[in-house]
Amino acid sequence: MKSFNNIAYLLLVVLGLCLFLFLDAKDITILYDNTYSVFMSKMSYSDILHITATDVHPPLYYWGLKAYSSIFGDSLFSFRIFSTLGVLAILISGCIPIRKLFGDKVAISFILLIILFPITQYLATEIRMYSWTMFFVLSCALSAYYVFLEGKTIHWILFLLSGILSAYLHNYGLLSVLGIYFLLLIAFIYKKKNIRNIVFCALAFSVAYLPWLLQLITQMESVSEEYWIKSLAKNDLFLHIYYLYSPKEIWQPFTLFSKTQMVISLVLLMSVQLLLTLIAFASWIKSRSKDIYIAAFSFLTFIIPILIGAVLSIVYTPILVPRFMTCSLALFALSLAVVLAKVYELKTARWLFYSFWFLLSIDASVRVYSNLSYYKQTEVAYIELRDFVSKEDSVPEFVVNDFSYHVMPRLQLIVPRGEYTLLLEEDSLDIRPFCLREIKKKYLELDRFILVHQQREAVQNDFRCFLHSLSERYVVTDSLYATDIYLYKLKKLKTELDVLNY
Repeated sequence: MKSFNNIAYLLLVVLGLCLFLFLDAKDITILYDNTYSVFMSKMSYSDILHITATDVHPPLYYWGLKAYSSIFGDSLFSFRIFSTLGVLAILISGCIPIRKLFGDKVAISFILLIILFPITQYLATEIRMYSWTMFFVLSCALSAYYVFLEGKTIHWILFLLSGILSAYLHNYGLLSVLGIYFLLLIAFIYKKKNIRNIVFCALAFSVAYLPWLLQLITQMESVSEEYWIKSLAKNDLFLHIYYLYSPKEIWQPFTLFSKTQMVISLVLLMSVQLLLTLIAFASWIKSRSKDIYIAAFSFLTFIIPILIGAVLSIVYTPILVPRFMTCSLALFALSLAVVLAKVYELKTARWLFYSFWFLLSIDASVRVYSNLSYYKQTEVAYIELRDFVSKEDSVPEFVVNDFSYHVMPRLQLIVPRGEYTLLLEEDSLDIRPFCLREIKKKYLELDRFILVHQQREAVQNDFRCFLHSLSERYVVTDSLYATDIYLYKLKKLKTELDVLNY
């Protein structure tokens, strides 16, 4: 039986890994956040430290990505595999420590949840730090539980180190670790255990994080004045609730299904999940099972950083977006896995157990299909972009305004053959880690170039005014719109006769 279980675990992990590697291979989209990570990996280790000191994310992920890419190459596929490895580490955690602590039913449910949650497809393909943050937050929480049960030195060391790594990967990793420390302290006090080691770990953690804490305080002061995250609105509550289950990327248009269809299906799925949770908790309360504490504490560990982020977003400055919830997502999966394992034991509710897995599988399948459709559309658009540029006889000169410069690094990866110029008003602009040639708008004297623009409502008026200002000296000979990128081929009007002839 044990041999059979081992084979089942292996098959599940291989199944999940194959799915995510398949999506990695198919995902050719180049979004801004991915581009930022790619260019950061090309910086030196010291430059990464200096750049992140003015950014909102700690440096550890970019250091890891740089070290990884120096060995395995810098293709988009290779970069995405680095994120998939973080998900793989989470799946292996389900096979070993979670299985040892909570048994096969919880472990199998946990692994299936990680594979089937639609958001995991994002974590495995996005060239960002979320999958690795989720792994180390999970490791910190599991180490904390081992500390509570056994208190061995190795567990304390793992608890401290995984917490430090979580904090240096993402700020919400820090908030998650603070929640774990808080809950562990409460558990120790409740059981009247000696809290000396917790205090020591907290002090060691504070010392290790102090260098970045000073940078974080500076960042918080700067983002309070101007930040890209929008203030929370009423609709954001629903967005944060369904984000983990969304059958498509939340920013993509509704093409395969309507918003109403999505809402109905997700309400059904989450209602079944809620009912399962209520049934499990009712059974635990009736039997006075200790499993209720495992499920509750796991969920609290997941929700604490989100609540802190929400409160700070309301009273100070917006710092919460849905994807930040993924930093502690594995603890939500663990809590739900404990619930599912309990419901499976109740024969009268087993039909609800199977209904949940059926609905979640459908949701995950739709997300896969939605992603593949989007990847195909994007591939066609990128081919159009490259064909549009390939018509140039010489090396194309791309020019972008300072208010749209975010689109240019993406174009550098889509069309790597070219010269890339940033137009400035007066002052120089810190665009690190990107590398663009900078000239002032008044010195723009190119004979021909391709003007690049991004479809963003906030800058449309500025762009129209700028394009109109060029009409006295340049004429648009061709244009293209693909994905969210506009390209305009401009040619200089050298004489009044040229203008009249045109």
